[in-house]
Amino acid sequence: MIDNSRSKGTIVVFITGVDGSGKSTLTEWLEQECNRRSLSVNKVWSRFNNYFSKPLLALLRLTGHNYYRQVDGEPFGFHDFEKLGLLRYLFVVLQILDVRIATRLKILSKLGKSDVLICERGPWDTLVDVMGDIAVEDLGESAFGRAFVSQVQGLGHTLLISRDYNAITAIRQELKEDHKMETKIRLYQRLSSTFDWAVINNSGSLDETKQQILNALSLAQGKTS
Repeated sequence: MIDNSRSKGTIVVFITGVDGSGKSTLTEWLEQECNRRSLSVNKVWSRFNNYFSKPLLALLRLTGHNYYRQVDGEPFGFHDFEKLGLLRYLFVVLQILDVRIATRLKILSKLGKSDVLICERGPWDTLVDVMGDIAVEDLGESAFGRAFVSQVQGLGHTLLISRDYNAITAIRQELKEDHKMETKIRLYQRLSSTFDWAVINNSGSLDETKQQILNALSLAQGKTS
């Protein structure tokens, strides 16, 4: 159920999924499609919002739990926090504070300022990142998980862009270096069941994927509800 009273007349669309699933391409297309229908659009990208958690991340850099690797000349960040014991949950709490600040500043503040607000990445993606970082796969069903997304749950449409691991790494071979990629794919699927998201299969043709999105948003017949 979409809470239209909270959206202030703005259609909110969250585009979620792992790196390489096609989110950016589909976000660009959806913006163009909305413009074609004379709908004004705002876009938001919200990930890696480290405000309160930054000192802890700096400390964990020193301990070797938070580190970077060079892959094809680009830095890849890794958080291996699964062996931190209860300290994992300090990271969770700080990330909850961070994501709630970012959601207020980047997403909720834009409601009512356009017909459509497209969020490529957002609280859902941060939740998946944290679940993978600390290796607690049922976090999304806990009070911690609900705290990550309570500001946006029921606010609009959440679309999980799904693509097979082999299809992703065939296009972006550097993602083979992400040893948590397959775990993240599984976590997104788990959250999609928990929160009843629309799953958009992006393993076929682009036209088929676009049609799935139009159907999920009830735009196929020109509707926007």
